[in-house]
Order: sequence, then C-alpha cells, then structure tokens
Amino acid sequence: MSSSLSSPQFLPRLAPAFVALLCCACAAPKARPVHPAGAAPAVVVATGALSDARGERLIERRLGDEYDDPHVRELIDAFRAQAEAPLVAGNRVNLLIDGPQTLQAIRKAIEGAQHSIHVETYIFASDPVGSEFADLLIARRRAGLEVRVIYDAVGSVTTPGEFFDRMREAGVEVREFRPLDPVRTPLPWKINNRDHRKIVVVDGRIAFTGGINISSTYESSSATRPGPEAGRDEAWRDTHVEIVGPVAAQFQALFFATWTRAGGKVDTRNPLYFPAIEPAGGELVAAVATDADDKSETRIYATYLEVMKHSSRRLWLTNAYFAPNKEMRQELIAAAKRGVDVRLIVPGFTDSGLILHASRSTFDELLAGGVRIYEQRYALLHAKTAVIDTALSMVGSANLDMRSFLHNNEVNAVVVGSGFAQKLEAVFERDLKDSRELDLETWRERPFSDKVKESASSLLSYWL
Repeated sequence: MSSSLSSPQFLPRLAPAFVALLCCACAAPKARPVHPAGAAPAVVVATGALSDARGERLIERRLGDEYDDPHVRELIDAFRAQAEAPLVAGNRVNLLIDGPQTLQAIRKAIEGAQHSIHVETYIFASDPVGSEFADLLIARRRAGLEVRVIYDAVGSVTTPGEFFDRMREAGVEVREFRPLDPVRTPLPWKINNRDHRKIVVVDGRIAFTGGINISSTYESSSATRPGPEAGRDEAWRDTHVEIVGPVAAQFQALFFATWTRAGGKVDTRNPLYFPAIEPAGGELVAAVATDADDKSETRIYATYLEVMKHSSRRLWLTNAYFAPNKEMRQELIAAAKRGVDVRLIVPGFTDSGLILHASRSTFDELLAGGVRIYEQRYALLHAKTAVIDTALSMVGSANLDMRSFLHNNEVNAVVVGSGFAQKLEAVFERDLKDSRELDLETWRERPFSDKVKESASSLLSYWL
C-alpha cells in the first residue's frame, strides 16, 4: 500500500513503461519562492483578504505569547513565501489518529451530506471496508446527492473493475487516474505520475486529508500493537485531519483539478460547490499541493525545506517512506548543529523492503550529524506529519522522498498555531514510547548483509 511502483503485483502491468521511465532523466527538485520576499499572500477570511496588520494580529493570537518570537515569525513568513495558497482563517481542525477514528469521522460527514460528496484516494479496496464505503456512496447517490470518486490505477490495481462498475451503475461518477492502458494513457512516462492524495470534501464545507486510504488495513487501531507479522496487513499507524471551515474550498479546487485531468466534467461555477462559509473555529490553514503531471512541481518539497532551514527550537518529523535527497539531509543536519531538537520517527518494518533499506541507507549520515532517529516497533507506520517550533504543523499524504516531491499528486494540510501544534506534539511523544532510538555506534555494527541491501536500494530510491 505504499506509493511505490515497484511492488511485485504492479510490475507485469507496468512493463511497457518501465524502460521509458529508466531512460528519463532524474529531475532534481528546486525550491523557488512563489511570492517575492515580503510579498506573501494575505491571510484570508470568509469575506476576503485581511490587511497585513490584521493578518499579523491573527497569527499572533494563534501563536500565543510563549511561542510568538522573531524566529517563529521568520519560519511562518518563509513558509508563506513558498506556499501557493494563502492561509485561511476560521477553521476547526480535528486531529484523527489511525483508521477507526478517521473512517468513522468520514462516514459521519458523508451520512450528513446535503449536496455533494467528493472522494479522491490512492487506494479504494474491494475488501469489507471498501465495500462498506461503496455501499454508503451508492445510498447517498440514490438519495439525490452528487457523488464523485477518483481512484488511482496503480494504488487500486488489485481492485476489480466490477467493483467500480457497480458504483457507476448506481449513478456515482467514477474516474480512474492514469489507467494502466496504452490506449487511455498513450505516453508511457505518464504512468510515473500517480495520484497519491487522500481527499474527501463534503458539501464544500468539510474536508479530510492525510495518509489513510479506503481499505480494511485501517479497520483496527495501531494501539492493538499487531507487530511485524500481522502488522503488515492490519492496524497501521496513520494520521489524518478533519477540517471544517472556509479552507475546504482549497481542497475542493484540488479535487476538481484532478477530476478534470482524469476526464471528468463539472460546472465549477455552481455556488453549491464553493458556498459562503461562516467561521467554524480559529485555526489558520492552507492546503499545499504538488500537481506533478510530468513537471518539476516542488511546492511540498520547497515548504519542507524552508521550515527546516528556519526551525529554531524543535523539528519533529514522522514519515512512512523516508528517502530524502542530499540537500534535505544537509538541512536536517544543519538544524541539529545549530541546536534544534531534530527527531525523526520512521517504520521499524514496512510493506516494502526496498523502501525500508533505501531509508536506512541515510541513517549513518543523519545520526552522525546529530539527528535523533526512532523506529516504530509495534505497528506499521504510514503517517506523514511534521511539527516545527510548536508553531507550524503539517499533516498529509506526502512522504519525504523524490516520488512524492516530483512525480505524485500530493497534498499537505498546514496549520499555523500553537494549539494544534501541541496536540500533534503529544501524539509524537506517544509514538516515541512505541519506538526504539537508534544509537550511531550500535547502528554501525549492523550486519554487513544489511549494509549491502541498503546500498543497492539507495540506487533505486528515486523511483521507489
């Protein structure tokens, strides 16, 4: 269930494109500001953009006296210069941990929908959880709502076509992203561009995003501690968010852009899709997206790099498939050397051996540079989160690897404010209790066979 194109069940269907992919040059991500220095977009509320002074006061209130200092303001300004979408005020953000909590929140929102339900997912499985969601979407369509679904052809490669046909026959509009068919996707290198986002938007007012797919893998909680054997197939440790408020419009727009690219048609001028929304809470939120489509689109990479550069107290990362390039590794080490508390939680076991070994090939350099690394021992880690200086938080679908930065469609929800950051820090600290910290000297004594696997896998890390 990783974002990799290298899993064994995918290879036969990807063979026609494989040679073309290897012949393509490995592009390098570049972090260029979207906005000139000092010209970050204004903070937005339901009625429009705020003046710079009002926007600054709103940021000040979200940070509180304890965390509002010049270094944190530089961090937030650096993020805003790199993010294409503005911060939107007036949102309520609910932090959702693991599948049961997340899937229940999504079910509740879908059951309460009045007009439209839009689902974009990498994996839509035909297992019990997937079938339950399909039945729910069909029921809502029969109740007269507009229901649209986008699924990725690689992520859902094991889901039979009949599963989606049943939804179509009931009136649900369904689009497959980048079909594994040379007729419908005639340019073989486009197979490399996958839709790895997880977005649900209900009535243009409620948005969900994070790392959780529609699959029975998420039927039980990671708190059951399934361990390396059972844990590859169940009870994954993941993080999602439910966002109620005006920023839902940013996620709605992302859905429609992908819907159009996948061949769907919709009149986005319909005001029901982008309703006027009263404030639902106090959170400042922006959607940061990568829309690769064979371009060197690097917004997520750029925002990650900038928050690393401008971190001053704490940089806590949780990431499922960790294979950063040299530039990002250097920024992590530089942060640690200037006294930032840099910690990284990664999987102790995973669903892809290649990715696990490629990730571990970076550990020696990072540990020697002062980065503290922890491996989650009891559940398969699939979360992608970051919390910086108790001020800025990220929860989304993007892994810290070149596939997410350059070749996948991804999205992160970014929240500015100390309240939400403290909640995410508390989750990080709970995850530390289920993780073991790596020691540099002990790490260097690991078996030679592991080092060989790591070196070999690192050569392929760009494509994993």
